[in-house]
Amino acid sequence: MLQISRQDGDQRMSPSTSCAGCGHAAVCQASGYDRPELSGLRHIAERIGPMRTGEYLYRPMSPFRALYAVQTGMAKTVAVDVAGREQVLAFHLPGELIGLDAVEREVHDNAVVALGKTQFCRFPYTAVRQIAAQQPEVPWHLVQSASQRISRLQLTSGNYMAEERFAAFLVDMRDRRAVLGLPSDYLPLPMSRADIGNHLRLTTETISRLLGRFRERGWVRADRLGLYILDLPALREQGLSLLMH
Repeated sequence: MLQISRQDGDQRMSPSTSCAGCGHAAVCQASGYDRPELSGLRHIAERIGPMRTGEYLYRPMSPFRALYAVQTGMAKTVAVDVAGREQVLAFHLPGELIGLDAVEREVHDNAVVALGKTQFCRFPYTAVRQIAAQQPEVPWHLVQSASQRISRLQLTSGNYMAEERFAAFLVDMRDRRAVLGLPSDYLPLPMSRADIGNHLRLTTETISRLLGRFRERGWVRADRLGLYILDLPALREQGLSLLMH
């Protein structure tokens, strides 16, 4: 019989915890998890972590058993091709759902990796299906979350200039934080410039040049852990062609 090992992140899984006692519940409420039709999800959540930079929540070809959401910190989804090359597909903020792409095949095609000290909430999929059978609104909300993620992938496609891509990336991160009720004038960036460049299909050197250029224009101010948005209208105008998709 095939032996299926536990997923990496599951090694630090704590028992189900009520969301009412979570100090970060406000972020999930902003994501829509406080809706009456999704109340069942709050009672099946299991906490994973904290995990450190580079630790895997799950890896490619891991069996699909659960959906996840970032509780605190940040994570990235990474695809690995047959030659071992990595492509950063997405960065995930607190409250954002992870793992929907594996529902149909029942196996994860990609990996999810922690960026900095990160905790996750785990929703066992068997329990999610039971809730969905009783509350038809649940699948609709999950599909809506997937659609939002697909729209963000537009940042990495198409024939757009480097400045457009980077500006749109910063505005997208800022807007997502604002929707979640998080401070949006400062963007924590625990990922490396290499990760950002990989995600936007730009070189690390290009990201460094763009950061310097935006700083000289007075659009941003960077520190060791992230950057301040100083001129949001200018950034939004620069990335407008991508942000309109």
